[in-house]
Amino acid sequence: MSIPHYHVVAAIILHEEHILCVQKGIAKYSYVSYKYEFPGGKVEADESHQTALRRELWEELSLDIHVGKLYHTVFHAYPHFHITLSSYLCSAISIATLRLTEHIDYRWLLPVALPRLDWAAADLPIVTKLARGSL
Repeated sequence: MSIPHYHVVAAIILHEEHILCVQKGIAKYSYVSYKYEFPGGKVEADESHQTALRRELWEELSLDIHVGKLYHTVFHAYPHFHITLSSYLCSAISIATLRLTEHIDYRWLLPVALPRLDWAAADLPIVTKLARGSL
């Protein structure tokens, strides 16, 4: 049996020098349950990364976003699936609409504070790059 591979996009949403971090609830696999992540999700067939990000952020957080440049791409092999995670620098049109529908918590943190959270493994290279001041 082959291990599934997914293309996933993540939004690094900047607001007043802070970055949005969201926490997953219970998940199918314990190794991603209750971990923080950058919001986003799977890219559907025939969907651009930008379209996928806007769709996922609206579905998960009721946020309308501007998608900026590609920031960092990570390949990560979880035990039951593999992902290619492409992260983009983004801005929210208005953070007043933020509403959690799939996550249990969110925080706005300065980049230097990001490593304090318990992150999903695939997001860690992005966290490290951001915390080092590379924006």
